[in-house]
Amino acid sequence: MVAKMKDNLHHATQAVKGNLHNAKENLQSTRADVLAARKCENINDPVDTHFVDYVGMFWAKIFIALHIIPNVVTMLSGLSGVAGGVLLALNRSLGMDILGAVLVFFSAVFDASDGQVARLTKHFSRLGRMLDGMADASVYATLYTACVCRLWNSSLFVGSDLRHGILIALGVITFVAYVAQCQLPDYFKNVHMYMIDNSRGNELSRMKHIRAERSQAKGFARFSLFCYGFYTGAQERRAPQTQRLLDAIEVHGKNEAVCDAFYAESRKLVKLTNLLTFNLRTAVLLLFVFLHFELGAMGFVLLVLEPIRLVLLHRYEKLSRTLLPMVASDGN
Repeated sequence: MVAKMKDNLHHATQAVKGNLHNAKENLQSTRADVLAARKCENINDPVDTHFVDYVGMFWAKIFIALHIIPNVVTMLSGLSGVAGGVLLALNRSLGMDILGAVLVFFSAVFDASDGQVARLTKHFSRLGRMLDGMADASVYATLYTACVCRLWNSSLFVGSDLRHGILIALGVITFVAYVAQCQLPDYFKNVHMYMIDNSRGNELSRMKHIRAERSQAKGFARFSLFCYGFYTGAQERRAPQTQRLLDAIEVHGKNEAVCDAFYAESRKLVKLTNLLTFNLRTAVLLLFVFLHFELGAMGFVLLVLEPIRLVLLHRYEKLSRTLLPMVASDGN
């Protein structure tokens, strides 16, 4: 009897060890896939690095197995986030709010998955980059509209057309600020990768190149380039000194001193750019929604994130202005 119990215990122990070994191998395999699908190791938000990217990879493997292309995943991300925002706007019950928050979370997961699918399958497209921006904008337009809807009949705004007008204006201003705050991190992260020559993750485009390409394109391709150029042009207009630096590099070529100096400072600034991306903004928004203090969500965008954007822009522009003389003097 005792011998049989020992034998059963031994088999159970071996089974547990085998399962743990398999789990370890699966985790190592997933980590390898996550790293292979990552744009650049030192620009990621910590939440993405340690959590969202792994959940996203789980879904990315499903999408790849089902032969679902990245653009479809991007649309799923947008639809999930918009649906979540609509549920939050209805403000019917705690259960509906939780479901809305879950859908917004899956929007973030699918937003990570689309890039992972694209990089693992080498299925890149400029249309995909454009759709990604449109999906994100649609999600946040819905979320800030949800904040306005939830405040509409609150004691602070009910019964006053003037206050309702102010509320609508505040919602629009918040969304416009979001657009600026979204464009800046995306742009400077791509400049960062361009400087360190990370071709895998770099998606930096120049408006003058898009304009030249658009002049030769026809039909939908021309329209797509127009939309993409509109977004890129808005990014470039916000950072004129950086444009001068990139123009000089195109003429004189990259040199190690400039790239090293830019990288050293930009690596510090990337931490600021991560404060402007999805995770912090959305976590704070959902927290304020659950606390029924939607004005706090909009105030956070205007009073906390906007100053961060301005500081980030100032420091990158100062960096570009400082490095500009070095390009011409040390260029090839």
